[in-house]
Amino acid sequence: MNTILVVDDDAHIRKLIRLYLENSQFPVIEASDGREAIDILTDQQVALAIIDVMMPHVDGIELTEDIRSFLPIPILMVTAKGESQDKVKGFSAGTDDYLVKPFDPVELILRVKALLKRYNIGSEKLINIGSTSIDLDRHVIQTRDATVHLYV
Repeated sequence: MNTILVVDDDAHIRKLIRLYLENSQFPVIEASDGREAIDILTDQQVALAIIDVMMPHVDGIELTEDIRSFLPIPILMVTAKGESQDKVKGFSAGTDDYLVKPFDPVELILRVKALLKRYNIGSEKLINIGSTSIDLDRHVIQTRDATVHLYV
């Protein structure tokens, strides 16, 4: 699973991002600040982090630097701070991409997928079509009535 960590102190933004990520088949874990995010990252496996800059306790710049010190995951900053110097701070801290609020949720998903691809983090190889599922890793097709193992 390519679990995405969404770190933002605004619950509405987290909910919006979660909705679009889950509609694109990404499991989501939420954190409301940098401290909570670090706790999550030390306990759970995360494929990518989406981080706001302006948060209480530990801001997004500091959080990005902390993550970079112990995890090689892609980081996407999503923030209202869109000035050039803000972007320079973000990229200098180690973010891989930067998206300014308000943002197009479709663009967010495209950027997430591009970052995962760039980091060679494969998308789930499970395709669901109605009641039929195809597991590309295990070479299995399942329906309600039957399971077919494909041998390659």
